[in-house]
Amino acid sequence: MAATGLSNVAVITFNAVPAVSRTFKYDRLGRMALENRRRYCERHGYDFISDVAIASDRPACWAKIPAILEAFHAHEWVLWADSDALTGHDAGGIEPFLDPSCDVIVQAHDRYYQRLGISVAEGKRRMPINTGVFLIRATAWSASFLRRAYARTEFVSRGEIWDGIGEQEAMTALLHEAPDDLGRVKYVEGLQAPPRFHEPGTRFMHLYGNHARHRVPPAECAEILDRWESAIHLGEPLPKDAIRFHWCCIQNKDPTDPVTGGDLRRYLYEPLDLVESRET
Repeated sequence: MAATGLSNVAVITFNAVPAVSRTFKYDRLGRMALENRRRYCERHGYDFISDVAIASDRPACWAKIPAILEAFHAHEWVLWADSDALTGHDAGGIEPFLDPSCDVIVQAHDRYYQRLGISVAEGKRRMPINTGVFLIRATAWSASFLRRAYARTEFVSRGEIWDGIGEQEAMTALLHEAPDDLGRVKYVEGLQAPPRFHEPGTRFMHLYGNHARHRVPPAECAEILDRWESAIHLGEPLPKDAIRFHWCCIQNKDPTDPVTGGDLRRYLYEPLDLVESRET
């Protein structure tokens, strides 16, 4: 489907700050991610797309689907990365992951499933695809898959605060209905990982979740956010206190706000993780 003679890879990330922003997920982390992604694409020669139209009838997360479909016209591969994912200042490119025998390439989450105490097979059954960071090839099947997922409006959530349900659930439903299509999906290591499992060489650190219990005091949180933002804008290595940074981004700013995103155990953390040492 992709036109010839044009850039092989497009990287898409956009950030939409909601009208009601009770955490630093979008008004701080999301803006850091755009600068972070721009630098990453400059280093590796990828086309960076961040200007994305957002439909008014569904949460912003759904906008990734028409954006990817549009990018298919000029690119063989599209890397989607949520605005809560960051790359290291020296993160490698995504060429080692590109496999023309597959349509979709996603991170394997075996360690996550094991930590939850479930089998890999059961984990894949529950979550056969994670759309936080993934690669998709411009094929007829991919385009059809995305269009069919976008049409599954029963997964469109509505309300003042997005509840985390959306396009990933629509894609999961399609794969459950046509399990043979899982043969088009390749699972890889090193594409993305949350702070708990992130290792050197992993391309993206995914700071997932939102509206978690308030635990880091405001003054400390401000210092952490400022330090990470400075490192990103200067192109320096990301600071070491990734778990504390993660919590500052997803915790409710106001400790009296209702907690809908859970507490430490939901993210596989323990209280001591929030007092981890950092570089001086």
